[in-house]
Amino acid sequence: MRSAGAAPDERMAEAIHLVESERDRESRWALENPQLGRMHFEKDEGEGRPSRWNTLRAMRVLRWYELTPLSKAMTA
Repeated sequence: MRSAGAAPDERMAEAIHLVESERDRESRWALENPQLGRMHFEKDEGEGRPSRWNTLRAMRVLRWYELTPLSKAMTA
């Protein structure tokens, strides 16, 4: 939804809370369910370990949600 330019609405709240709940103590997100099969190179340290890519994606979504005016009105 973020990359589509959509504005947040109350239907997204549950998904946003799920993303927030997966954050660890160091504000990172772990790699879960890695793709099976041959990998030409490893992007992360392994399943259950902090993932740079998952952290980047989650932070982008949360920043978009928090900075969009409509989402502030929904959480007030």
